[in-house]
Amino acid sequence: MDQSRRAFVGQVAGVSALAGLADVSPAALAAPAADLGSGRAADDEAYWRWVAGEFLTAPNVAHMNTGTRGVSPRSVVQAQFNAIKSYDSDYFSHATYACNAEFRDRLRVKLAAFIGCKPNEVALTNNTTEGMAFGTLGLDFRPGDEIIHTNHDHASGVQPIHLCAARHGIKPVVVDLQGDAFHPPKSADAIVAAFEKAMTKRTRLISFCHVNYTDGCVLPVREICALARERGILTLVDGAHPPGMMQLNVAELGCDMYAGAGHKWLLASMLTGFFHIREDLQDRVWPLVYSGPVAGRNMFGHSVDGTASAEQAATAARYEMRGSLDFAALAAFDAALDFHIGLTPAAIEARDRHLAARVREGLRAIDGVQVHVSDDPALSCGLVSFHVEGVEPKAVNQRLWERHRLYIRDVAHPEIDWNVNRASLHIMVHGGHVDTLLGGIQEIAREGRA
Repeated sequence: MDQSRRAFVGQVAGVSALAGLADVSPAALAAPAADLGSGRAADDEAYWRWVAGEFLTAPNVAHMNTGTRGVSPRSVVQAQFNAIKSYDSDYFSHATYACNAEFRDRLRVKLAAFIGCKPNEVALTNNTTEGMAFGTLGLDFRPGDEIIHTNHDHASGVQPIHLCAARHGIKPVVVDLQGDAFHPPKSADAIVAAFEKAMTKRTRLISFCHVNYTDGCVLPVREICALARERGILTLVDGAHPPGMMQLNVAELGCDMYAGAGHKWLLASMLTGFFHIREDLQDRVWPLVYSGPVAGRNMFGHSVDGTASAEQAATAARYEMRGSLDFAALAAFDAALDFHIGLTPAAIEARDRHLAARVREGLRAIDGVQVHVSDDPALSCGLVSFHVEGVEPKAVNQRLWERHRLYIRDVAHPEIDWNVNRASLHIMVHGGHVDTLLGGIQEIAREGRA
């Protein structure tokens, strides 16, 4: 390391993460130890309360909406603000020595190991939506081709399909996951059968959620992808929720493409995510926003063989070649991966499942409350959907917040007669929060029956 780089690295290390920000002292952002421990029991409440203490959430607030936005632990917040201050104080050095190509290469290697793929099969994106758009709009279609999706998918995955219909004349085919048979499903077989029934000789792509944001159902991804591959159909999985909530190995899932979020259960900042695409498929999926070489040549028609841009364009990193980068977001993403690796994905998943099981069991014991997600660990994880009889879900949210400062959300789609509450159970939640939620719902349910 040359002298200028040494000086800059020392300068960055000494930056106060939140100096100058009101109400939050730099001391409150002291990073936790790199290795937070592993093998802790999911019900070791003292340990997990300590982990929950690594978040900046106000003491009187319970955050149970990680499914929309996961609040970051202090080490991630510190990394993000360190990056902001360092590039605002010395942009050239930051871009040269900190957030450079070498850093991004290391980040892809770390991310690839975390999600179970090769480093050349993953791109850093701004969110899940971007990956879903790449995987759908980047393919070439002909009129009459069919794309399968479900009526419990997120609009970010479905609307690119409708755009393909408007642009190319493809036909969207909807798998109906509404109805009592799916809420909760008795087994994965009914879900697999519904997808199989929708497949035809014209099906070119199946786009679906790994975990439905509407009800928390974990879909049988491996089985659906195996059926598709037998028929030569491509698969694109909306993975907004599993990364950070569940152990993930996209290679074992057998999907062709997988789009994930960094700002939800992975606890990174906004504008972080990834797009996984098998290396043998990359030449078939066009980048949508692109500033790299085309056919190995730059804008003047000169060959770029042997350059860094040529190497990037030859892998999934081509989907990153879209202009300016958010240095601070990448720093936060890197720190968030370290935080999860330190705790271990296995321990985090076990904790999330423990909390969700407590909530499901507690809700089912309350008169007037219906739980819509399965107890089967193959079909559920950290999201719990439910309904309180006689009380609008938005009113449930409001009362929980006003009375207990407990934050959950509702998911409403009147087109499919769906209107429920949804609680996200992640590692910033402790047993006391669960008790408060169950007590609050019991009180609201009594009011609904009165």
